[in-house]
Amino acid sequence: MCREEEVGEEVNGLDDGRPRRGLATARSVLHALAHLEAHPEGVRADEVAQVVGKSASTAYYLLASLVEEGFATHDGGLYRPRRVPQEHPAADARHALEDLVDDLFLRTHKRCYLGVVRHGGIEITVVRGRQGIACMPGLGTRITDNAHALAMGKVVLARLKPAAVARYAARGLEAYTPFTITDVVELQYELDRVREQGFAVDREEFDEDFCCVAAPVVGERGELRGIVGLSASTRAFDTEHDELADAVRGVAAGTAPIVVPA
Repeated sequence: MCREEEVGEEVNGLDDGRPRRGLATARSVLHALAHLEAHPEGVRADEVAQVVGKSASTAYYLLASLVEEGFATHDGGLYRPRRVPQEHPAADARHALEDLVDDLFLRTHKRCYLGVVRHGGIEITVVRGRQGIACMPGLGTRITDNAHALAMGKVVLARLKPAAVARYAARGLEAYTPFTITDVVELQYELDRVREQGFAVDREEFDEDFCCVAAPVVGERGELRGIVGLSASTRAFDTEHDELADAVRGVAAGTAPIVVPA
């Protein structure tokens, strides 16, 4: 990507109400990344030049920077988005992750979930909850462009590099409710809080009267093995917030307390 020192110096504030040059460069980078993501089969530099509205030499520079920083590959004259190979956990590892969800449900009596990062999204592979506990409306089994509105999604976004978060945000932060975070700066603050606390929450950010708490399950080498989380009504979330957060974080780390429902 473009040199951080140069970009940081250029975008630090506004000049006479006009964006500084670095902001335009950052936008060009994001547009180039988005175009690569939309064309995984590969694109030529001249195509990117048209997309970003720059000269061919500038497009070559942007693409070369993306390759250098590990966000793209260059082969046979074509540039492609870099795909990180994702290993599926072994059978015993999958069972261990499922056991965490069972444990979380037994401790909290809330609907509980296990998410695994696959193919550029979060797949919800396990759901636990007794009959009568409401499901998250419209959630489905995969989290992609709604990650900013869900605790599980925030957990994953918080582990990405700033450039990857910017790439996600460049596609637009859709507002699902009046409480959804739609500002990039506010999202960055939220992700900083997730990293500091070790867990993420969403309070009616995806749907009314639904709140979630989620935490990462991390392997011995610091790799993300999965995400465990739960959903609750707004009343339950507000009443039991600290206990639920401790339970989710504790189960993810293997040291969870038992929550007595209010």
